[in-house]
Amino acid sequence: MKITKKNPLVAGFSLVEMLVVIAVIGIIAAIAIPNIGKINDSAKDARKRRNAQSIASVFAAAQAAGLDFSTTPTTAADEAGVIANVITGSTISEATSPFNGATFNVKGVDSATAQSETDGAAKYLAWDATNGVLTYSGGE
Repeated sequence: MKITKKNPLVAGFSLVEMLVVIAVIGIIAAIAIPNIGKINDSAKDARKRRNAQSIASVFAAAQAAGLDFSTTPTTAADEAGVIANVITGSTISEATSPFNGATFNVKGVDSATAQSETDGAAKYLAWDATNGVLTYSGGE
């Protein structure tokens, strides 16, 4: 059996190999970091769209049950007022209605941020005052 002694200078990585690895990691980071910001923006936009869909859905359900958010006295019957009324909610109080006592509102949505044109769900909603309809547009 032959015993050989390893040269300690041969073991490990060379400086050039380490620099190449660091350069590759830097290139990957330069590509990935801007995409992380886009992912965050996409998630925020998806939340706004989901909130807008919820608001429009609650509005349609309440309207089908006989409740008209546009005449709720808390705010004016404009788009911002209707959105605020839907989020805060209203209860049907007509004794002859089969939905008497039913409350229609959107939980988990802040009224002020939902109404903001740039930061909220309002940019995906359209209020038709003539027909009394709040619709979800889905686009910009």
